[in-house]
Amino acid sequence: MHRIHKWLGLSAALWLAVLGVTGFLLDHRDHWAWLWQSGVSPALVTTEIQHDATSGPFKLYYIDPLNQLHHITGGQNGLWWSGHAGQHWQAAQFSHRHSMPQVYAALYTIEERVSVLWLGTDDGLWHSDDSGRSFKRMALAGMPVTALTQGSADQSLLGVVDRSRVFVFDTTNKQLAYHTLSPVEEDQLPAAVGLSRLVRDLHYGRGVWTTPYSLLWNDIAGVALLVIPFTGLLFFILPRLWRRYKHDGVAVSHVWKKQSMRWLFRLHAPFLGLLACIPILYISITGIMLDHSEGLREFMQRTQVSRFWQPPVYSLSSWQGEIYSILGYPGKPAEFSVGTRSGLYTTTDSGKSWRRETLLTNKALFIWSLHRQDEQIFIGAMGGPNQYRANGSARWQVVKGAGHMPTAVNQLTEDLWWVKVRDGVRLGNQHTGFKPVSINYPQTGVIPWYYVLDGLHSGMLIHNQWKWINDLFALMACLLVISGLIRWWNKKWI
Repeated sequence: MHRIHKWLGLSAALWLAVLGVTGFLLDHRDHWAWLWQSGVSPALVTTEIQHDATSGPFKLYYIDPLNQLHHITGGQNGLWWSGHAGQHWQAAQFSHRHSMPQVYAALYTIEERVSVLWLGTDDGLWHSDDSGRSFKRMALAGMPVTALTQGSADQSLLGVVDRSRVFVFDTTNKQLAYHTLSPVEEDQLPAAVGLSRLVRDLHYGRGVWTTPYSLLWNDIAGVALLVIPFTGLLFFILPRLWRRYKHDGVAVSHVWKKQSMRWLFRLHAPFLGLLACIPILYISITGIMLDHSEGLREFMQRTQVSRFWQPPVYSLSSWQGEIYSILGYPGKPAEFSVGTRSGLYTTTDSGKSWRRETLLTNKALFIWSLHRQDEQIFIGAMGGPNQYRANGSARWQVVKGAGHMPTAVNQLTEDLWWVKVRDGVRLGNQHTGFKPVSINYPQTGVIPWYYVLDGLHSGMLIHNQWKWINDLFALMACLLVISGLIRWWNKKWI
């Protein structure tokens, strides 16, 4: 067992450290602006990564409802505006800031026959009355506003802070208040969640406990995958160096050698090794499954994980980090809906009680985005079909061809939708379908660090079939955890 552990560790050390560091950074993609707003020259990455980085960072794309020549686009990389239907772009200006904030949400409202643009950013709620050319902060400085929707009246907004707290903002009096949200009753939770959902949540640091504890556990695993190989290498190299020093006549204190090896072992095994062994195992196993998600898609979607086997985070005993989208209803200030990983939940009493909406499927559905125009509602989903409900109707319809995980929806006319997805924009409706639209995105001149790190983590930066190498190293990580635990148990050295 000693030799197996030693040679596995020496063989896998470098690439496991790379996977640990890149995974740690990628898990914080929603928090760190530098991952999106700085980067490298396009010449340093593959054409596949260049293609992904052309439209991918621009998660939002909206058209002024009163002037369809005015477009805005952006995301965590900032915001740009165009007065020529997207043919030419200029960076938006944000008062009292030297750089652009990360933009999570955008919403057009009409006030006194003038279109007003609202932004939810990592630095609060911002407002523009000049078609997105310039913005002033209105509230919540320094706080991440991750979702926005029209409230119950023309002069109110509903929003979400840090995917956790729901607020209402009076745009006339500039006053803000929070809703107090009660947990969801157990009888409103889905009976099961898909294995596909669980695998992704575990790998991305949100699948065990509520925010931020799951992410913290994954972070520990990321740090361990860097530090444990380093301490293991020192444990292997130092005795050989000391023997060489002794041969050359350089004496090394026996006490210092003994203490050094003891503390290296303690850091390697009883401390980081034991603390990170469980997340390293599930991150490695889910990583293999995600490497082959196309081939395993049907199996993972068909396999359901019952409530008994679900981690605590799926109980929705807390809303911390769980609200991905929000929807208000005209004339109903106490009623709103929130999109979560397990479905669409509606309250009629300002959050005191919740009802899980019955959509086209009773399975847990990730409600990624919500859009309302009058009483027409568009749901952008993950793990199931996008859905649409017409004015005055209680029946949901499948929206085919709009793309996976829409991040922005514009209703240009009653039967024409403009939908932003990861690989671009699609135009159409639920009856005739959607077709891709060619878009001239702003040119930033760099590939964001997020795409570089993602390419390195997946191996796409090296070769498009590197996933098989990653699979091998993931298996080696599992064997190192198991053999390491056996070695530690036999040594009983703490």
